[in-house]
Amino acid sequence: MSVLQDPDNYESMKPKLNSAAIVGHTTSSSVRLWVRTYKAGTWWLLLSERKLEEDNYDLSGKTPEAIKDEHDYVVALDHHQFRQDEGLTYCFTVEGLTPETRYYYYLIGSSDIDRRIELGGDHQHWFRTLPQKPIGLRFGFYSCHDPYSVKPSNEGAWENFHEVLDDRRAHFVIGGGDQIYCDTNKASRIQDVWDWLKENKQALLERYSDDAGALDEAGLVDYFVKLYRTYYRVYWHFENVRAVYRRFPQYMIWDDHEIMDGWGSLTRKEREEKLARLFRDDDPEKDYQLVMLMFRAASKVYWEYQHSHNPSTTLNLENLDDTQWDYGFEHGEFAFYALDLRGHHDCERDSYRLLGETQFDRFKRWMTSRRMARKKAVFIISPVPVVHWNEMVANTLDVGSVKDDFMDEWGHETNHDERRKLLDLLLKTSDRHQLPIIILSGDVHCASAFRITHSTRYAKANLFNVTSSAISRSPAPSLATIAMQRSARINGYDGEFEQLYTVAGKNNFALINANYWDGELTIGAHLYRCGPEGDDLHQKYIALV
Repeated sequence: MSVLQDPDNYESMKPKLNSAAIVGHTTSSSVRLWVRTYKAGTWWLLLSERKLEEDNYDLSGKTPEAIKDEHDYVVALDHHQFRQDEGLTYCFTVEGLTPETRYYYYLIGSSDIDRRIELGGDHQHWFRTLPQKPIGLRFGFYSCHDPYSVKPSNEGAWENFHEVLDDRRAHFVIGGGDQIYCDTNKASRIQDVWDWLKENKQALLERYSDDAGALDEAGLVDYFVKLYRTYYRVYWHFENVRAVYRRFPQYMIWDDHEIMDGWGSLTRKEREEKLARLFRDDDPEKDYQLVMLMFRAASKVYWEYQHSHNPSTTLNLENLDDTQWDYGFEHGEFAFYALDLRGHHDCERDSYRLLGETQFDRFKRWMTSRRMARKKAVFIISPVPVVHWNEMVANTLDVGSVKDDFMDEWGHETNHDERRKLLDLLLKTSDRHQLPIIILSGDVHCASAFRITHSTRYAKANLFNVTSSAISRSPAPSLATIAMQRSARINGYDGEFEQLYTVAGKNNFALINANYWDGELTIGAHLYRCGPEGDDLHQKYIALV
């Protein structure tokens, strides 16, 4: 029998996240707090309106209940039994909070855990609730976190991002896709999980098949889950990543690299061929079964580390067709919707290849609801830009290794019908209600901004697409600006793109300002760019109304 690696030892040479916290969906009165612990057991989450008076040493000698009883400013205490089979992760929900209030939080172990005050002992774990009816918002946007794509590995723009968020007192942050890369490039010196699967396929089939050749699907998914968890623990181990996550409320949506490069833009045959070995008698049916089990594992771990602290949606990890990854949320005068371009993406479907018809209909109902008509602005997160690359290039060079990259694009001719319906929905809604709509995107490893118009039918519409990518991935070379879309007519739609800004060759992130003050609305995007080690920070301001 072939030797199969213990999945707990995967990438054993890389430092990994142990205990960590993420502030998730936060309102004026509630918060979702995600925690990973280094050890199984009972752990307590304590929330306080003030720093606890004791230091780490003094707190370690007290039970969580005693700490709460001794401080009248402790507002919540909850516990959970953390388990290895759940990845040692859990998302707490705390309600009944006060608007615009700073809360400190602490993770405390039970008496049988040696290190009692695991998080918060330095009083640096805190967040702020939002105003009850905010008339202004400041929020960060980033995408494409891959610090291992450069040599030596580094955080890219994360330190600058942290400083800007803190200086501008950001309300929250949106991660626009590719928060990890499980299919890394050769420079990373990290195992590509799909290369690993190809090399170890035979050993997996030997261990997880019965005498009749049927696969133990549950056993394989459990194995693959441990591999995917490793990528999150490796990629999120960086200091400023952890600092941003534990301080500012996070909203996240995945893109392809949390699953497989080009997921959804590869045919069934192309996915099977990912596992095909030269001069081997491979079984395409088994290969495809393995690919789809990997997708189930990637989905489970995406839920554990990212989606669990987003606003809640319908989840069925046994039948992913019934799972909703897209979600909406509102803060005062402003509404947000994160589109899922991977969970139901299928290039072999006849229509709605990117979103799927069910998601498109759900988003349409949300977009055309009475609540949206009363908002001052709407922000749509589309991990892949609606417009970025020159569409003639995208539709003529969609071959070879870049085929899936271009077929991911809304501008690829196979997606034009779906994009036409999306643009018609957004422009019509914007025009009818005088509602600015801003699409926020990542994916492409450079930054851009476009105005999207339709002067005849929707002359009063205000629609923009702002792209910021990548915060730490090795950026596309400066010459990539040549391949970006110029101001032009929209292929497959009776409208126009107006190019406002493009930049390549730099790590970048965005800070969005939206204010409604004295009856006047202002919205703008600050696009920050810097060198590969975070130096030489510059910004470009783009008005979005």
